[in-house]
Amino acid sequence: MAKKKTTDKTGGPANGAPRKRPRSRKAGGWLIVIIIAIITVIAGIVLVDRYGDRIFRPIVEKKIKETAETREINVYWSDEDGERLKAERRLIKKGSLENEIKEALGLLIEGPLNRTLGNTIPEGVKLLGVRVKGQTATADFSSEMVRNHPGGSTYEILTIYSVVDTVALNFPEIKEVRLLVDGKKTGTIAGHIDASVPFTPDASLINN
Repeated sequence: MAKKKTTDKTGGPANGAPRKRPRSRKAGGWLIVIIIAIITVIAGIVLVDRYGDRIFRPIVEKKIKETAETREINVYWSDEDGERLKAERRLIKKGSLENEIKEALGLLIEGPLNRTLGNTIPEGVKLLGVRVKGQTATADFSSEMVRNHPGGSTYEILTIYSVVDTVALNFPEIKEVRLLVDGKKTGTIAGHIDASVPFTPDASLINN
């Protein structure tokens, strides 16, 4: 005769071995939610760090327009083909000539809102200062202007004249622009153009 299996009062085996319980689906679901949240936060930090200026600049400009006197200027970046300069209309706060030039060059460093245009200033460059003396504006950039420049005569020309044209064509008081790197004259930005002397604007480089 077959022996009858005995069970304890809980319905489990009588020998006292623990019963296996099904894994909690609820715990697994929460783990997935936490992982997704972490990934979302990290992605948000990366996007703000890389594209924060482009994302928030239109909001800042709108706020400036609502709270202060402003003026529109042309900021010059590389065109779609990377061969000439192309203007994008931007907004700056009115102020002293030096402060307005600083704002204009700050926008140039940030890069265009129009994604079909290209940056002309190397990655990591900072504007260290602007000085105006007579009809000459001197713009002082950090060492990344030379150190991070990708090279090439065309890109070097676009780098130089994006600065020069953005300043001289927006501010008629300025007839020439001198470029400094870390407060000193530099012989060249990328080895092709003599940058030790001031530059006058060149509208022939602009793709209208």
